[in-house]
Amino acid sequence: MSNISQENTSHPCEEPVYYYSTIGSIVDWVILLVGLPEVCLACYALLCLLKKDKLAPIFAINLLLSDLLQIGIMVVFIVSRFFDPTSDRFLRARCVARLFVRLGLSSSLSFMLLISAERFIMVACPVWHHTKNNVKLSVLISVCTWIFSLAFSSLDYFLMRHAKFPSWLFSILCLLPSPFLLGFFIGTWKALNKSTAMRHRAPNRRRVLGVLGLVLGTYAVLFFPFSFRNLYYSLKADADSDTADSVRDLSGIFTSALVYLSPLLDPLLYIFIRRDIRDTMAAFPCCNTILMKLKGFKDSPQTVTAL
Repeated sequence: MSNISQENTSHPCEEPVYYYSTIGSIVDWVILLVGLPEVCLACYALLCLLKKDKLAPIFAINLLLSDLLQIGIMVVFIVSRFFDPTSDRFLRARCVARLFVRLGLSSSLSFMLLISAERFIMVACPVWHHTKNNVKLSVLISVCTWIFSLAFSSLDYFLMRHAKFPSWLFSILCLLPSPFLLGFFIGTWKALNKSTAMRHRAPNRRRVLGVLGLVLGTYAVLFFPFSFRNLYYSLKADADSDTADSVRDLSGIFTSALVYLSPLLDPLLYIFIRRDIRDTMAAFPCCNTILMKLKGFKDSPQTVTAL
């Protein structure tokens, strides 16, 4: 695996070991075949929620859009594996594709942070959240987030000629949200304990903590190992030039696979945004028809007599 990447050192983009591994190929296919329908269904359900509710989950919708971007770019890596991987045309295509992968990952991290901040403000400052928060403000923040993510990804793309510096840059960016995500979760948990109104509404309490717990857990399991591993080997490379060993390659493959699997977990946020499982199923026409038939069967006189 390392020999292939060493042969392509003349190309400005360094090929990661993950691309040439069997695990990388399997993960890319899983993301495409499982993640694409999962994210599309969650996007449809959230758009239905957007039409009904006054305060729509704008940040959650943008998070799913960043997942769709990452899933779409996976097609480039999957297709290129069927051809000569050392071809200059496919090398350049994968190099440009990594720009959009970094765009999707950086925007995903940003919207995860915004979702946690929104839930914290909803509990800690409910008056401000209901009076000042609106769709226009959320859309404006989302646009600014996409612009920031695009600017960072473009900078990272132009610095790919120096393999160490982009690894440092993206690793530091991935580590920045960690204290904020943890602080929002702890702050929201304390605010819920102090709030007498939320204390008597257990389902709402569980739903708010569920969203924050899922965001924090996704970051801790998927993003943190990736950034910590890259930062560690960047520091180790400065002290020891002989760092291209099997442990480094395996750690790169597994941590990259974890961070690329994030689109499979993000749609679960929709479950915690909706009130219950029946409300979730009602967003889909086929499930809504089934629920109506079940309700009609339950309320029919024959059913009451049988009971």
